[in-house]
Order: sequence, then C-alpha cells, then structure tokens
Amino acid sequence: MKPSEAMTRVVCVDAAPQPPASLISNAASHGCRLLELRLDLLGWGRGELREALEEAASHGIRVIATLRERSEGGSWSGDPRDKLGTLAYAVEHGAWLVDVEYSFPLLDEAMETLRGHVLASIHFTETTPMPEILYSYAGDMLRRGASIAKIVAYARSLEHNWRLLGINVKWPGRVTAFAMGPRGRLSRVLAPLMGAAFTYASIGRASAPGQLTLGDLLTAWRLLGALE
Repeated sequence: MKPSEAMTRVVCVDAAPQPPASLISNAASHGCRLLELRLDLLGWGRGELREALEEAASHGIRVIATLRERSEGGSWSGDPRDKLGTLAYAVEHGAWLVDVEYSFPLLDEAMETLRGHVLASIHFTETTPMPEILYSYAGDMLRRGASIAKIVAYARSLEHNWRLLGINVKWPGRVTAFAMGPRGRLSRVLAPLMGAAFTYASIGRASAPGQLTLGDLLTAWRLLGALE
C-alpha cells in the first residue's frame, strides 16, 4: 500500500473528552482520512457533533459516529429512540457511517431510514465464539442491509485471531473483523491485509483494550512490507 491508501484503511480514534476543533485538528495533523467519534465517551451534545462534522468535512475526513452501548463495552445507556435520533442527526449533517449494534432494538428501522450509512456491529467482550457463530452474525448483518458488518471479540488465545480474520477473507471490503485485548493485536494489524474494510488505531486515548496507536500500526505494516 502507498501511504495515502493506507490512511483510507485506518479509522483514527481519540476517546478523550475535548472540544471538537481540538479533536479534528489532531486527526488532520496525523493525516487521518477516517475518524470515529465516540459520542458515548466524548460527552458532546448535538451542537458539538455538528461542529465536529463540519470541521472534519473541511479537512476531507470521513466520520463514523458511534454511541456504544454499555453492554458492549461503551457507556451509553439511554433511550433507543434518543440514540437513533442522534445517529440520524449525524448522518443528516455529514457522517459517512453510524455504528449500530446488532442487539439494538431499532436496528431494522435504522437500516431502513439510514440506508447506506449503517455499520452494524457486535462486540463479544469476554471471549471469542466459534467461527460458525461469528460468520452467521456477519452474514445476517449484511443480508439485513448493513453497508459494513463489524465483528469484534476478546482474544484469549492466538487461535481467536484466526477465527476473526477469516471473516475478512470471506467478505472482502464488506466487513471488518478483529480481536480485542493484548492477544488480539495481531488481528488488528492483519485485518486490512486480509480484506477488512479498515482497522482502528488511536491518535490519543484508546477506546478499546489492545487498540494500537496509529504510529505502531503503520510501523507494523512497513515491517511486513505492506506499506511502501
């Protein structure tokens, strides 16, 4: 990959609460082309969200807006209708994708009203299920209309990385599957090299266990010969 292509395969993350202008400026200075806004951790209202989206657009940065449920490792525990309203607002004001959990009670409504903008996700925060279970979730999310299906699980062994990476091979460009935790770092590096739409890396405070910094990820790709 050329450096310019590599940055289209990395979603930058900084989960530290801060003003929108500060976050976007930091992302731009790192050369980010994709950025996740973890709204459940940033503590922003809609005004700040709109400001961030407008600022990101001015820098050519595409945004994924996320309100991660507490049950899947986030801090959001509000009303589903309020959540859908916030995600719809994000799309209305320029978000490229919104991350909606597979378990979200209004998932089908989100798929319909936000068609083309839904990244459906599922997070197994304790361990990694068997491959047939993971594949069934990915397939169902895509059949139901997700633009991208995201499968994340906690790796307790090296084998768990392989269970997840195979999903990227089966649906190249349509899924992103990798592992959390120290033993899952390998999958975060390899996922885009095996067909994942993208991986995630931090440019500040990480949002998940085992998340690599952007610098470490790019260094790994260079050492593997994947980055020119």
